[in-house]
Amino acid sequence: MSSELQIALRRLVAASTRVDHEVGTMSGVTVSSCEAIAVNVLLQHGPLSPGRIGQLAGFTSSGTITGVIDRLERAGYVHRERCVEDRRKVLVQLDEDRLDAGDARSRRLAAITRDYDAEQLDLITGFLDRVADAEAAATLPEAGELH
Repeated sequence: MSSELQIALRRLVAASTRVDHEVGTMSGVTVSSCEAIAVNVLLQHGPLSPGRIGQLAGFTSSGTITGVIDRLERAGYVHRERCVEDRRKVLVQLDEDRLDAGDARSRRLAAITRDYDAEQLDLITGFLDRVADAEAAATLPEAGELH
């Protein structure tokens, strides 16, 4: 892999992390990588139990996921609700309106992607999916599960 590509990927991760932190700060919550990962897991998979979020996020402590959910709930990003099928279980649900209200990232990406045709976007998407899967496989017991 070229050093330019490695640098570009590292710049992307760093910039994305800074944006997550700034958005969290504006919401009154310190967004660590844990909160960002939990939100991304919920975006990809929909409502989940706290335990399942922890599994998919690679959290090893139930205390970690509880703290993450508590902070996200206080900031208005998620809420807990009882599972319809089994009232003993709790599901964590994203507040989509809260996410949409601050989703400048989607608008920025939409502006950028207008410069590419469908074939190019498919190639870029495939590359990014493979990078994400390889990174997930290096750290998560359920490799590639975040995709």
